[in-house]
Amino acid sequence: MTASDLGADVLGWLDAPLNFVARPDPVAPNDRPERRIALCLMVVDKSWGGRATWKAVHVLSWALKSHSRLEMVARLRDGTGPADRPVVRFDPALDRALDLAVGLGFLARSDAGVFSLTPVGQDALSEVRAAGLFVDEEEALTSVKGKISNSSVERLLEWRTK
Repeated sequence: MTASDLGADVLGWLDAPLNFVARPDPVAPNDRPERRIALCLMVVDKSWGGRATWKAVHVLSWALKSHSRLEMVARLRDGTGPADRPVVRFDPALDRALDLAVGLGFLARSDAGVFSLTPVGQDALSEVRAAGLFVDEEEALTSVKGKISNSSVERLLEWRTK
């Protein structure tokens, strides 16, 4: 399955009319909803208990963008030291992907704002993995041992206030 096939599947699940508006610039590949949704599923799956807060999804998505950021998360997870320069960017495009993932039934959001994979989301994630998509991101996430807890993410975010 290619990324475009996955996108066609996602669009096939929508049961609402779509309106397209011409934009002066195309959407960057990293910001496309199909990619962001798949990454959200991977990040939630990597989280402790398969449950991630909104902050955790943002931090782990931010960390996936460079090796040094992943090392920072790994150090927090291992408890081997504080992060040296945690500057996390909260990306509005990721919020849209999370909303779409919840709307498509891939993720469930509790009243406390914690995201978890639904059975449909687990199936979609299995399809993404079986298709061999996002290999680099999968390797990056597995480079961090074990699951990443929401409390580790909170420590990273609170570092500057201490």
